[in-house]
Amino acid sequence: MSLLEGSKISEILELVKKAKEQFESEDPLIEISNVKKAVFVGDTHGADFITRAVLEAHKDADVLAFIGDFVDRGPNGIENLELLLKEHLENPKRVILLRGNHESPLTNYYYGFVNEVKRKMGKEEYYEEFKNMFAVMPYAALFDGGPEDKYLVVHGGIARDLKRVEEIKTLPRPDVNPDNAIAFELLWNDPREELDGFVPNVRGDGTFFYGKDVTKKFLEENGLKGIIRGHEVADGWRVDVIDGQRDMKVITVFSSAYHGMRAGALVWDGEKKSFIYDYVSYDHITP
Repeated sequence: MSLLEGSKISEILELVKKAKEQFESEDPLIEISNVKKAVFVGDTHGADFITRAVLEAHKDADVLAFIGDFVDRGPNGIENLELLLKEHLENPKRVILLRGNHESPLTNYYYGFVNEVKRKMGKEEYYEEFKNMFAVMPYAALFDGGPEDKYLVVHGGIARDLKRVEEIKTLPRPDVNPDNAIAFELLWNDPREELDGFVPNVRGDGTFFYGKDVTKKFLEENGLKGIIRGHEVADGWRVDVIDGQRDMKVITVFSSAYHGMRAGALVWDGEKKSFIYDYVSYDHITP
């Protein structure tokens, strides 16, 4: 038994197949430049109504970058993913999808998505198609808002053995979990301004907090102003200022609803060369 009709299941599987082919054609490090308006969206976790609200509110955006965690926790992971994949396939340079730590079997068996696939599509085996697609998604983006405004966009953050941003282009794919240590840490690590170095993270083996000193060093050596990421619950967003004098910062954007706080969106105004810390208004969108 399944909640979805057979024709709908076939449509979703075909969409996932096409998206996998599209992701395979993309660089693991996406480049975003020469845009007047860019919108960065953090974890949406099965909240398709938030994704629809973002798309509706920012029809004029040159780029909308969704920074991972599209499934698990929320009830509509399939619907959220379906919406995002359709938008991406229609215009892959405008709607950018980056992999999060919840685009992985390491989380999907424990936080709801595998059960959602089984319940709505009738067979747990269909999850294999989603898993294989997740394994080839891009890991990060390099946002170039001008000579003084370059940011690494990634779900978690920097990794212990990542020295140059360009190294992300060489990360192996497909990588299901991922097993590559740099790729894994890009998706799982968290910033902690009060720490120095890389410190074991409470999330588990292979995950780390990245401190102020290593973050500043990485940003300086790569000519970056900051990092835009998701991965941690926040009331819309949180800013860690790594170097106040040079305005180097790590911006966490969180756009989900399961945690009961506001959904954030980070909007780049290319004319003013600055960010707007915004909240997603979705009261008019049916959950």
